[in-house]
Amino acid sequence: MASPQELATLRAAIDQLLTLPAAQQLLQLNSNTCERAFEAYVFSLCCEAVRRAGGTVTLMGIRSGPQPATLVFRGAPGSMASDNQDFVYASCVLNARRFEIHVDVEYQGTSGALHEIDISLCDEAHAEAVRRTSSTPRTDGSKLLMAFECKFYESTPGVGLGRTFVGLISDCGTLRLKGFVSNIPSDKLRRYFSKTSRPEPFLGVVPAEPESEERFVHNVEQELRKWA
Repeated sequence: MASPQELATLRAAIDQLLTLPAAQQLLQLNSNTCERAFEAYVFSLCCEAVRRAGGTVTLMGIRSGPQPATLVFRGAPGSMASDNQDFVYASCVLNARRFEIHVDVEYQGTSGALHEIDISLCDEAHAEAVRRTSSTPRTDGSKLLMAFECKFYESTPGVGLGRTFVGLISDCGTLRLKGFVSNIPSDKLRRYFSKTSRPEPFLGVVPAEPESEERFVHNVEQELRKWA
């Protein structure tokens, strides 16, 4: 079972990456678990990658707009257009490119099937249209830029969830970057993801391992620089 200390460490890392104490903002995880905290942590690392690429990040509440007093993260996958609560997302600008970072949002794949994507980078114009029409975001064309599966394990993982993510990504068109992010290293997963066409493995990414954090942030940053 995940320990309270692991949860506290993840929450502290989110606070630091998003500078919440300095901005006097509060973090609210609707499901106060390591699994959901890990997703919010990876979201925060993506925000850091945008800043390192020279971009700007504005935290947005779907109800309140820029810099909400409380950052509300979903407790389960849901609609990008949902305003049942003041769900947070990141509005990003890099050169002339405008895009958003979301947590736990459902997308419509190229087949028409719905897919839950833990962390997604989405074209801003498309996201705005989704909110305006209360529709479902799509993965085709250049609408979905990056997608990450985030898994917090309590023991060394096998390849089962990796296979599931490969199937999901195959229905998402062409992405700038697709990655499987976990808190525990796994030789089995690393070998499984070693094929060129498969998602990039980011394994052992935790606040206590700065080299793993840095590798993830660097990869996202470099892909953003190439794109923008």
